[in-house]
Order: sequence, then structure tokens, then C-alpha cells
Amino acid sequence: MPRRLGVACAGGSFALGLVVAQSAARADDDPNRAQFLTSCGTCHSAEPGAPPRQGPNLFGVYGRKAGTLESFQYSDALKSADWTWDEQHLDKWIENAQAMRPGVVMPYRQADPAKRAKVIEYLKSLKAAP
Repeated sequence: MPRRLGVACAGGSFALGLVVAQSAARADDDPNRAQFLTSCGTCHSAEPGAPPRQGPNLFGVYGRKAGTLESFQYSDALKSADWTWDEQHLDKWIENAQAMRPGVVMPYRQADPAKRAKVIEYLKSLKAAP
């Protein structure tokens, strides 16, 4: 349930209600989501139906064939990839996408396997409700 925060003006006659989405509070409670936001959140959205940013929306990426999200223009290198995103491929990708698939555009690299594991666990959790 969203929380409401009240902010009063100096005169006290005007109150501004701000809705703080529950999903924003989840980052504090979920270390995997917090790591995703830190590592990937600048370039990737991960909410159902959210538009792509510099990179594609990663909601539902786990188990999807690489380079196939219709709402995103992938590089030719990724469009021709022949794998499905699983733990092994995501780990290699997050570690160094350009080494894994020369010609891709993603410059981000994460050397820490514990941080990569948190991101992967978060991505695995992003599935449509049954």
C-alpha cells in the first residue's frame, strides 16, 4: 500500500500529499533489487510495460531469448545471439558483455561475482503474475 507524506507550507494552510510508491521502499528491503538499481538502473528499467532506456526493459528477461524484446533496437551482434538468458549467460554478460559478444553496445562491467549474483537473483524474480 502506498504511503502518504504530508508537507505543510509556512502558513500551514496548504498541505501537499505525496504518494511514495511501495516499490521505492522495496529497494531498502531487498538487497538484490538495491544492487540492480545501483548496477543497472541508470540504463535499464525493470517494471512491466516501462519504456526502454539506453538498454532494454529487463522485466521478464530471465528465460527470454537474447536480443528479442520487440520494443528495443538491439545491435546486430546481440540480435544474432543464439542463447536464452539464464544464470550462466547473465553472469558472463554482466561481467563483460563486450568480451562475451564482440560488437554489443553495453559498456558496463561488474567484476564482483557477489554483486552479479544479486543482480541475477533480482532478474529471476521479475516475472509476470500467473
